[in-house]
Amino acid sequence: MDKTSAEEENHNEGAEGKVSVLEDENGEQLKVVTFEEIVMPVSAMQKGIKARLSYVKKLPYQDGDVLVSSYPKTGTHWTANLLHFLMYHGPLDTLVSHPPCLIDLFNYEDWPQKRDGNRIIVSHYQPKRLPAEHFEKGGKTIVVFRNPKDTSVSLFHHLRKFTKIGGLKLSWNSYINYWMDGKMPFGSYFDYYNNWQQQIKEKPEQNVLVVQYEDLKKDSLNQLRRIQNYLGLNHSDERLQAVLDKCSLGTLKAEVENGKVKTPLIDEKGKSILYRKGVIGDWKNLFTVAQNEKIEELIEEKFRNSMFSYDVWNC
Repeated sequence: MDKTSAEEENHNEGAEGKVSVLEDENGEQLKVVTFEEIVMPVSAMQKGIKARLSYVKKLPYQDGDVLVSSYPKTGTHWTANLLHFLMYHGPLDTLVSHPPCLIDLFNYEDWPQKRDGNRIIVSHYQPKRLPAEHFEKGGKTIVVFRNPKDTSVSLFHHLRKFTKIGGLKLSWNSYINYWMDGKMPFGSYFDYYNNWQQQIKEKPEQNVLVVQYEDLKKDSLNQLRRIQNYLGLNHSDERLQAVLDKCSLGTLKAEVENGKVKTPLIDEKGKSILYRKGVIGDWKNLFTVAQNEKIEELIEEKFRNSMFSYDVWNC
């Protein structure tokens, strides 16, 4: 691309942010737009970042709303479905899973499948960007986090399947360096959770519940008890186990792929792009020794004395 074309592209597509082209050693590219801490694929922001930020910030609160806030690929949709079944008081046999609305990309009013009862709203934006009324009116907020190594690997596979926004073609070696630098879609993992720690410390009255993905996987029943207590629910352990069974990875994936659950988050073959392995430690299949050493140094630098730093990351 010549200089004139690049300038025109920046003007047309980056009027509300800086357009960058991320390129790997093979010449494959990903075009992203950055606005302050927001990083998104250009194709996902056709209506403008400022309009989207305004929509999210001004989203009216409805009594009983539960907001799930997380960095992408930390167990967001699994957590949202645990909430979906927890917050339902009828028979679970015929109830299907629920694709929550990611308000960073979609308007809640236009979401194809709304749940009966209280809303479950999902965002990957940092806390300062979230709906103001939700906090002002005492809405419940659950922050989900996961080992950054597994998170980065899961996002890599997710973006490669997300053909509706162009699909990621960058090599793993290039991708992981961009990800650690906070240049991949949704920005810096470390800044995201550092900002949440600051928010929780400065505004304890917001009563935010922090949930760790690895704890949910390894100690599911106790973690589900903890979540339902936060929500003011009182289901039996038998009911909680039924919720866990309904939220198995196989069931959630199958209900999307057999058409029972409608969501735009599918590939061109109708396969879910949300659910892959969902395991702990998958990072070992991609990280080189050098890459692991680099991210360990980054974790030590960014998460020293952090509430989001645990030994489980070495699993």
